[in-house]
Amino acid sequence: MKDKLKSLINKSVVKSSAGGAAGSILFIEFEDTSYLFIWCTWRIEDEENVVVTSSDTILPTESNSSPNGFIGEKSPILEGRKLINFNLTPQYDLEMLFDDEYKLRIFCDIGHSRENYNINWELNIPTENISIEINNHFEEHKAQYE
Repeated sequence: MKDKLKSLINKSVVKSSAGGAAGSILFIEFEDTSYLFIWCTWRIEDEENVVVTSSDTILPTESNSSPNGFIGEKSPILEGRKLINFNLTPQYDLEMLFDDEYKLRIFCDIGHSRENYNINWELNIPTENISIEINNHFEEHKAQYE
């Protein structure tokens, strides 16, 4: 996994979205068409603040009329930013460091007892025909698209 993530360093995010019908699932696409689906808990931060989390609202509210809620309004903040570095723990929690001091923190919290919901996050690399899921047993599961 680390080698695959290293290939994303210095790549820009072209799409960052969550909210609405997607719920709190965060989708991050890079300029080389590689992308992440993040099903578990996540948080986007700038240098001093938490910008948005997977627990924020996905629906419009009185103070936020975005059809995709607060998450939908704030999650695109990573678009146009380059991945500078990352930290991956042995349990597959992931911190992605972007330019302008933005961070995406991914917390694998979908555990062993959740057989009906068993993916924390996944990295897909279409150019290599590979998908790597981090499952609820905190293991990599590699597959091909075909």
